Amino acid sequence: MTYTALAMEQSNPCMAAIDSREARDFLYHEARLLDRGQFDAWLDLFDEDGIYWVPTRSEQADPLGMPSIIYENKDVLAMRVSRLMHPRTYSVHPRPRTTHVVGNVHLLDDTAAPDGSCAVASVFMVHEYVAERRRLFSGLCEHRLRRDAAGKLRILAKRVDLVDAEATHSAFLIPF
Repeated sequence: MTYTALAMEQSNPCMAAIDSREARDFLYHEARLLDRGQFDAWLDLFDEDGIYWVPTRSEQADPLGMPSIIYENKDVLAMRVSRLMHPRTYSVHPRPRTTHVVGNVHLLDDTAAPDGSCAVASVFMVHEYVAERRRLFSGLCEHRLRRDAAGKLRILAKRVDLVDAEATHSAFLIPF
């Protein structure tokens, strides 16, 4: 590690808890699980109190003060995953295929929280294909990550700001 990198790590409490390479690899791993249809493993990345939020507006600060596209805790996400994986779920036949591209991953400055969590920002693009229909989604993403007792990173919160959040969308099949 260079002197500059060491100085940055010491000055940013988040970097002491989670380094940028580890955060980037975690987001890449999450994308790979989604693209491979390993939704139970994706769900396991979330903390027990984890939240998945897709707001209707990029400036939306509160998920409860106005409607959100998606605002779900881990229990509701588990129901979504169960429906998605069920062999008789009509909307997922044929199974959707996706490619997630994640980039510009960086730890946000001054984001170390008292609970040891850190905010990680990224951009994403998701190409979805199902039954001769193609859709492309893109936007900004912010994860709040924290280590569990075993030292594994967990998602406390994931916020997905779609570029076209205000547009009318048909049902989202695969999470972003």
